[in-house]
Amino acid sequence: MLSERERRTLARIERHLADSDPALARVLASGTLPRPRWAHPPALLVSGLLLLVFGSVIATLPVAVLGIGLAMAAMLVAHHRPSLGPA
Repeated sequence: MLSERERRTLARIERHLADSDPALARVLASGTLPRPRWAHPPALLVSGLLLLVFGSVIATLPVAVLGIGLAMAAMLVAHHRPSLGPA
């Protein structure tokens, strides 16, 4: 639990943030971070797996390796995505 002094300090910081950067204040108040369009793990995973299968079917190693790389990137993005759920 915060003391009265800590609550006043926090309120002052929040007011300063809202005055200096309203867009950031809105994002933080919403409780969710905007998701970059390129970092959509399911789409990356599906693309990677399709390239992996396609590269294997046509026996082209670089395409298969690219598919493996995309699938791994999807897993890394999904694993490292910040979560703002309850602490």
